[in-house]
Amino acid sequence: MLNRVVVTIDGLPYTVVAEESEEYIRKNAALVDKEIDSIKAATPFSSMTSAVLAAMNIADKYYKAMAMTEGLRAQLKDYAKECSELRAQVNRLSKNK
Repeated sequence: MLNRVVVTIDGLPYTVVAEESEEYIRKNAALVDKEIDSIKAATPFSSMTSAVLAAMNIADKYYKAMAMTEGLRAQLKDYAKECSELRAQVNRLSKNK
């Protein structure tokens, strides 16, 4: 089921149609609006330039989070392998008693 939600970003209304909940859609819109507002407060840039910079900032955070997630996955994989090896070693030692 698709949800249709009207959100306000940078003072303009946008209708978002998505499967996600209204709360989730509003949370995303609020993030974008906040990012644009912070850029506009710190610079003399236009709304369009501020929106592009906001998108770049959000993309930067996304890619850094993805890289961190991949690093954590690799670390978990290493820990699982080490755990498996230690279990095998414990089993071998238990059999030798």
